[in-house]
Amino acid sequence: MVSDLLLESASLMLIGMISVFTFLLLLVLLMTVMSGLLKRYAPVKVADKTTKTDVAGNGVSPAVVAAISAAVHQYRQQHK
Repeated sequence: MVSDLLLESASLMLIGMISVFTFLLLLVLLMTVMSGLLKRYAPVKVADKTTKTDVAGNGVSPAVVAAISAAVHQYRQQHK
């Protein structure tokens, strides 16, 4: 009785593990094929460096820096 249940549970576990492995293998293969197709038929376009907007060296615009500085100054004045 117990050995029959153990045998059935082992077979169910094996079937489940094989089905999950097969699904993951198909998923990886399909993603690889799709990636290859995208690289071939829709290549990535490199942007020109001259098309970037004018921002500060650290990537934050001066207006944002001024607004944050004003907010910090106002907060410090109110919470002395």
